Amino acid sequence: MSYDLSRFAINQITTPKWSMPEAIDGYARQGVHGIAVWRNFLEDYGVAQTRRELNAHDMWVPSLCTSEWLNISVTRNMSTAIDINRRLLDAAAEIGAGCLMMVVGGIPPDSKDIQGQRERVRDALLELLPHARQTGVKLGLEPLHPMYAGDRSLLNSLRVANDLCDELGEGAGVVADVYHCWWDPVFEQEIRRAGPARILSFHYCDWLVPTRNLRDRGMVGDGVIDIPRIKGWLDDIGYGGPFELEIFSELDWWTRPPEETVRVAIERCTPYVQTPSATGADK
Repeated sequence: MSYDLSRFAINQITTPKWSMPEAIDGYARQGVHGIAVWRNFLEDYGVAQTRRELNAHDMWVPSLCTSEWLNISVTRNMSTAIDINRRLLDAAAEIGAGCLMMVVGGIPPDSKDIQGQRERVRDALLELLPHARQTGVKLGLEPLHPMYAGDRSLLNSLRVANDLCDELGEGAGVVADVYHCWWDPVFEQEIRRAGPARILSFHYCDWLVPTRNLRDRGMVGDGVIDIPRIKGWLDDIGYGGPFELEIFSELDWWTRPPEETVRVAIERCTPYVQTPSATGADK
């Protein structure tokens, strides 16, 4: 039986021991030609050099992670953060990324007004949107688990992300991560609401029991998430976009040789990155 990895990418944070060129070469040597680029590695290596390295290894980029957070002090102007995100959109366009992952930040340090901050985030996204449309790089709204609302993101469910996309329109979409959304009783409903065109990328990993800290995500198959069922929802709506493996794992996978992590990732993720027609044809 042959398998197709053309929709599969590994998010660079999964193998943080590798530099940008090491990750590109390491993924490509094992047959993975998708890489979700992480911002700090891109800045360390340089945008132009990264583009050349990607081209040399025939790599494609579903996303650039992550945006500048928007949880600045309520007494400060948002313009600096928006300008940084404009530059990140330019960098994403240069390396061919489909979207910029929008991690919007939590509550500002001088505020407890969660609703007011959500409105500031919405206004900032609306201001950033014309540049996203100009570059052709979409704003990828990634909801994070509610436990991150205080510091990392006030975008805490796929429903909220879909609501924002309804308001933003062209140039924005959603990126769903099973780690952040698997628990949500309306996850399936909101996947169907988003539809295949609005989902820009889809993240795999697993939820470990027990979860030992905030950087303790599991390899696909090691936790309690029903990934086959979720993949079935995506197949049912006709989703044909990328799948990314994104694992924060300071107690396990980050300690292993990156080559091993990539090998196991391919073994575990391959069944869940196929298109239904391709899978059926190989049986």
